[in-house]
Amino acid sequence: MLTALRLRDFAIAAGIDLELGPGLTVITGETGAGKSILIDALGLLLGGRGNERVVRAGAELAELEARFDGVSDPLVLAALRERGLEPEDGMVLVRRTIGRNGTRKAWIQGRMASSADLRAVVGPLVDLATQHQQNRLLDRRAHLEILDRAGGLQADVASYQRRYAAYAACRAGLAALTEQQRAAEERRDYLQFCADELAQAAVRPGELAALEADVRRLRAAESLLRIGTQTEAALTGDGGARDALAGLPRDLERARRDDPALADFSGRIHDILALIDEAASDLGRWAESVRRDPERLSKAEARMDRLIGLQRKYGGSEEALLQRQAAIDAELEQGAVSTAQLQALQAQLPGLKTEVTAAAQALSAARTAAAEALQRDVEAVLAELGMAKARFSVELRPEDDGEPGPDGQERARFLLQSNPGEPAQGLVEVASGGELSRVLLGLERAASRSAGAATAVYDEVDAGLSGSTGVALGRFLAEVSLHQQLLVISHLPQVAAAADHHLHVSKIERDGRTESRVQVLDRESRLHELARMLGAGESEAAGPGSSAAAEDTGRQHAEALLRKARLGVARPPVAAAGAPS
Repeated sequence: MLTALRLRDFAIAAGIDLELGPGLTVITGETGAGKSILIDALGLLLGGRGNERVVRAGAELAELEARFDGVSDPLVLAALRERGLEPEDGMVLVRRTIGRNGTRKAWIQGRMASSADLRAVVGPLVDLATQHQQNRLLDRRAHLEILDRAGGLQADVASYQRRYAAYAACRAGLAALTEQQRAAEERRDYLQFCADELAQAAVRPGELAALEADVRRLRAAESLLRIGTQTEAALTGDGGARDALAGLPRDLERARRDDPALADFSGRIHDILALIDEAASDLGRWAESVRRDPERLSKAEARMDRLIGLQRKYGGSEEALLQRQAAIDAELEQGAVSTAQLQALQAQLPGLKTEVTAAAQALSAARTAAAEALQRDVEAVLAELGMAKARFSVELRPEDDGEPGPDGQERARFLLQSNPGEPAQGLVEVASGGELSRVLLGLERAASRSAGAATAVYDEVDAGLSGSTGVALGRFLAEVSLHQQLLVISHLPQVAAAADHHLHVSKIERDGRTESRVQVLDRESRLHELARMLGAGESEAAGPGSSAAAEDTGRQHAEALLRKARLGVARPPVAAAGAPS
């Protein structure tokens, strides 16, 4: 049970300290006074998302704290122990701060915690039935979750989801391995093609450079031959260098008789003539090797193009091609992907699917029974709240593909027949705000009977209700509060009159600042607040004395409401709630 709530510098609340007791606590106040601040604070303490906008203007840090006593919920105890925590004499203390700089911190039993920790530990302790919850009734995707919660099927759903997760993981793994095998086979085919291509090419280091030189020479063969022929003719042809030098050795031999020094020049000329003969002979042999050969040129060009293409495809040199060829051969030698794991998953899948199908069918049967019970519970509440002829039903439809999904093999849809003779339709098509409020109360009642939280908070669940229906709602909430602590934000005096504790939220100005204040109302203050809610004082324009008469009438009506609000509802002894002014 929530026994204390403390707020500091939160929204327009400078400081609020509430001591809360069992039974029904109603929170009232004029529009804009800050009643929703308490709900927002609880939402954050339950692990909701918060940002710096909740920090009161002028402050650097918003602080929230809640204390729960008598905690015995197995889920909460298990969540605490998973985190190395224990309740202290059944007490759980939760604290959270939100800084203007965006920092968010939380503590459970004085130890740092995350938002997920708050949701796991504190979430089961409080059921927040807010306007958001009412809006969820218009979201068909939420209906299955609401049905499971109302039917107490959370453990069944969790068990099914574990089986489905194993089945889905096996199916996904099988699909992934099948795809890997397909990709591996494609890879192997590609590698084999590459290996064959490189093996057929028989690449040799340095071959491309030699080919390039050979091709250049073959392409230039005609001009090279012309130059070679011209050079040979200049050396040994008629009138060439040899002819010009041939008689000089004889002349120099005769001349050295007159000067022996010329003998050296005669030897040199002989050497030059030998060099000319040698050069001419080499040119002849060279000319034989560079004669025009179109067929050889074509083959050399084709080979060179092939090697260049392979280099572009596999590497930038013959060495790179050879390294790539060795790597491909090594990868091919590793063999195909092992199929052992694939075969294991193929063997597991049918059994897992059978388990999932059986679990889904069992869950469907439980949901069918839960839907019937929920229909009765909601209709009973509708009857108590003035809709005795309305009919509520839960439609369970199989998934489109007929296969079990993450949440089972069906979807849920809530239907309402507001008046006899009209067809039942989805809540989103037919329900008014008041009707949605009553349906939500019915669902909450069913959930609280199955596995309800120790504390339930209703934020304006009386929207769209008034008059005699408000009286019925007040009695209904009073009866529920005999078994569950209720905190209700209400604008109906009929609901406020049924409370064990009445808190009033107002806005005051202090030191030039507006802030929210929460007060516990004694009987006299409570009569005044109920008279206000009944509309006393609204006829002041009627003339002098009219206001006092209206207040007197309002007070009488308020006293009458208090007398009959919980007539017939057993009131156990309750400790008074408290809050400072």
